[in-house]
Amino acid sequence: MANDIFLNMMGQVEGLSDSDLNTIRQRFEPRKIKRKTNLLTAGKIATEVYFILEGCMRLYYEKDGADISAYFFTEGSFAGAYDSFISQRPSRHFIEAIEPCQVVAISYQNLQQSLVDFPPMNGFVRKVMDERFISLHQLYTSLILDSPEERYLNLINTRPDLINRIPQHQIATFLGVTSVSLSRIKKRVAKK
Repeated sequence: MANDIFLNMMGQVEGLSDSDLNTIRQRFEPRKIKRKTNLLTAGKIATEVYFILEGCMRLYYEKDGADISAYFFTEGSFAGAYDSFISQRPSRHFIEAIEPCQVVAISYQNLQQSLVDFPPMNGFVRKVMDERFISLHQLYTSLILDSPEERYLNLINTRPDLINRIPQHQIATFLGVTSVSLSRIKKRVAKK
């Protein structure tokens, strides 16, 4: 059942034969990842991206001994430190499995080879990257323009699945507030 998500996603690539799609699928390695596993550590180069079939991952930074959640990845999405993956330079962030995850992973080399061997993949990768760019731009804009309460309400409206899956202290850092502030925000929102 979980693998159906991946097959459906790959089926969206236009201009590829079934044989081409099968070859590309074989370049993705299936993996089961235990909860609390770090898939990338700051200072290392991201050599893979992951398509999540089941589970949840987060991208986070460490600063002054505290971690700051920057993004959450769930079923049906690609997870990775794209800046490091694309540039093949050391990452400034970490990627951690918050829950047990079932993924398919593709290496930098296998993705690059797929883009050469199957040109229609370029459009698909561009679409994935465009969606990620838009999502990150919305987050960035929200951090500048919205109040913490507005950011919390936006999270409830756009990613309600995260509220019960993610530890509250990680949601707080994602919203740019302390855990105490998040508790106050939740109480105010509950009263409305």
